[in-house]
Formats: sequence, C-alpha cells, structure tokens
Amino acid sequence: MPEALSTSAKKYDRPLNGIMTMTKTAKFSAACLLMMAAPMAFACDYPERPTIPDGSTASKEEMITAKNDITAWMTGVDDYLTCIETAEKEAVQAMEDADPADLERRDAMLSKKFDAANEQKVLLGEEFNQQVRAYNAARSSD
Repeated sequence: MPEALSTSAKKYDRPLNGIMTMTKTAKFSAACLLMMAAPMAFACDYPERPTIPDGSTASKEEMITAKNDITAWMTGVDDYLTCIETAEKEAVQAMEDADPADLERRDAMLSKKFDAANEQKVLLGEEFNQQVRAYNAARSSD
C-alpha cells in the first residue's frame, strides 16, 4: 500500500475505532440497564399466605386478626397480579420482531399465573369460612 494511502487510512481508523468503541459502550450500557431492570421485573413479590387459626379454639380477636390478614393478603395478591401484568406488557413492548408463537406462550403463562393466584384466593376464603363456621359452632354449644 502506498504511504499516502496508509497514512490516510490511519486517519480514518481512529474515528471508526471511536465509533466501534461507542457502539461497544452503548451495548455495554444497554446490558447494564437490562441487568438493573431484571430485578425490577422480579420485584413482583407474591405475598406470604396468612395462617388461619383453628376456629374451634380461636378467640374472637384471633379470628378478627385472621380476617384482616386475609383481606390484606388478597389485596397483596391483586397488587402482585397488576405488577406481573405490567411487567409482561413492558417486556413484550421491548421485544423486537416478536414471534407470534412466543407471544402466545407468554400470554398463556401469564394466564396460568392469574388463574393460580385467583384459585389461591378462593381456597383461602373457603378455608377461612370453614373456620368461621367452626368458631360459631364452638360458641353456640357453650
């Protein structure tokens, strides 16, 4: 290569390397942002299920506390569902050229999470109602 072309090419290598470095920096920054955002995606914490006292031996205060704990838990489950739905919408919007089959799988998984959480709400409500009946039966026999 002639010396003039070699010198000329070297001048342009620096900006290209700068651009390449900038691209690498941008990719690294994007990766860091995704890593920081990942825990936020998992920030949707499913609330801890409250314990239900044995209605046949529980005091009125224990039953009232259980009722309040269950109400708070159900609100927490609703908040969890809102959170995962929002996180899923954001994740889908961030996807480029999403495969329809992948979107369908993601939607099915979200539906399963909703169904499972709502089923747990129903089961906990039924369990509490059984203990309320046991509480009432124990008090009526006194």
